[in-house]
Amino acid sequence: MQLPDKAPLVENVVVTSAGELNELIKKALSEGKGAFLKIFAKDKNAKYYITVLFDSSKVLAVECLIVDNKQTLIGEDAVNLLKSLLGRPMVVDVYSLDEIEMKLSIAENLDVYSETPKIPLEELFSGGPVQPPKIEVPRPQPTQIPEEKPKEKPTIEEKPAPTATPKPAPKPAPKPAGGKPEIVVNFTGGRIPEEAFKKYAENIIKEASRIRGVSINRIEFDANVGEGVVYLNVHVYGSSESTDKRSLEIAEKRLFHIVSKHAPIILREAEYKPILRDISVVLNGEEARPQEIVEKDKKKTGAVTKDGRIQLSVLEDVWPYFSNFARTVVKELETAGMKVTKAYFDIKGRRELEINLSIAVEGPFDKATTEKTIRTILSRHAKELSSSINRYITVHNVEVELVERSLKRPAPAKKTVTSGKAAEILAKKELLEKEVERLLKEAGIEELAPLTEEKKKEAEETLLRSRIEPAIETLKNRIHAELKLIPRVTFKWLKLNHEIQGSTVYVDIEASFVKESVGGLFGAYSGVSDERIKRDITETINRIIRDVSSEYSVAIRPKKINVILR
Repeated sequence: MQLPDKAPLVENVVVTSAGELNELIKKALSEGKGAFLKIFAKDKNAKYYITVLFDSSKVLAVECLIVDNKQTLIGEDAVNLLKSLLGRPMVVDVYSLDEIEMKLSIAENLDVYSETPKIPLEELFSGGPVQPPKIEVPRPQPTQIPEEKPKEKPTIEEKPAPTATPKPAPKPAPKPAGGKPEIVVNFTGGRIPEEAFKKYAENIIKEASRIRGVSINRIEFDANVGEGVVYLNVHVYGSSESTDKRSLEIAEKRLFHIVSKHAPIILREAEYKPILRDISVVLNGEEARPQEIVEKDKKKTGAVTKDGRIQLSVLEDVWPYFSNFARTVVKELETAGMKVTKAYFDIKGRRELEINLSIAVEGPFDKATTEKTIRTILSRHAKELSSSINRYITVHNVEVELVERSLKRPAPAKKTVTSGKAAEILAKKELLEKEVERLLKEAGIEELAPLTEEKKKEAEETLLRSRIEPAIETLKNRIHAELKLIPRVTFKWLKLNHEIQGSTVYVDIEASFVKESVGGLFGAYSGVSDERIKRDITETINRIIRDVSSEYSVAIRPKKINVILR
């Protein structure tokens, strides 16, 4: 029987009585939910290697290997043999199992578990002697084999013709045993090393060979390769010596478990995460699939908001969670200065969910910055949701469409049509200006220019202010969004004040961060100094100031940038 990797509680202990063995079992059960024993014993007829699985009150599974002829006994025959050996010296290894390890042991040995009578521990150690015929069943077989061999030898010597007949008989036998099952890999969407699939198949075949009476003939993989992910359909073809329906069901379930268990080999060998979409097992021409794949969950698609901007497609049982998730993500994006025109969340998978988002936004950032911001927000909320619903959630694909802002350009000034009336007005204007200049001179004011310049300056300031306000608002939103993406620190708050001096806007910026602490051999981020982090933050702020200044044609200069790092 198979046992999860575990160190023994006691090893190579010699027991000479049933009482000593019972004490060892009780000791193991006192430290866990179950016990697993490896027993080495012998009598005058043969040597035995026995494995026994117990829970707190009864025997769950017993398997015995007769070392002399490699015959295996399970179930009632193995239990009776164990009872007959209880008074003899034994070498015992004892393992204590917790609840999970015990259930895994049962799953790994379903065929033995199903055949073994579940007898109480008291009955095992207090039962009477077993019937000798049940113990002696395996013995005649090895004695008959050597008796038949000498009988065959003289026939071979006397008649040359029969010697040809036994020779071909053993030849076909090793061919199926030595012949390797066929491994087929069908790729779509890309390719990854086939060696990973070969190792995966080899492990499946190796463990499947432990299922009694089952042989694998062919394993077929349908692999759809994505970005760092490969979606697998695994088809296992084989045969079983047993025609019993229950035995076939047990074998199929074990094969399903084996295929799922060894799937991470693909990740280790090819660095692509395997996602099993479908598993099918065909034994003796009959196909079977796991129940959770046969009964596919229904998927719901619809609008999350009344205006229909946010669309969602996800399994019905998690629709409430993801509808709230979608609304929260869109709300945070709009807080960061992006206007979401439409968004479609496509959530794929069942046990492991992946988020695919197609979104159209109108915002101040370029496409790369927008996508990075969206991925950051998605990943953070996905992590929170994952812990809430106990499912693994990843952000797979984000498609961003930038919608250009509709800028209202001022209408060109209409040219006035020069006419006789207009010429008359202009002439009067010149006369008035001359009259004003004369009056100013009389009043002691030499020129009209200063007054005119002051009015002109006021007009320019008014025009400048109309551009400054949206520029400062954009600057604040963009700095706020970018500072959230600074690595190695957590952004806390931002203060931004501005002052207009002439045609230049001077900004005073103060930002607070908390340094992320990650332990290591030489301390948290030992290779990155606080000054380096502050310099990176300052450079980011200066870059954003330059970008906004050129976009709005406003001269923006940093007066003071204060970065607080705690």
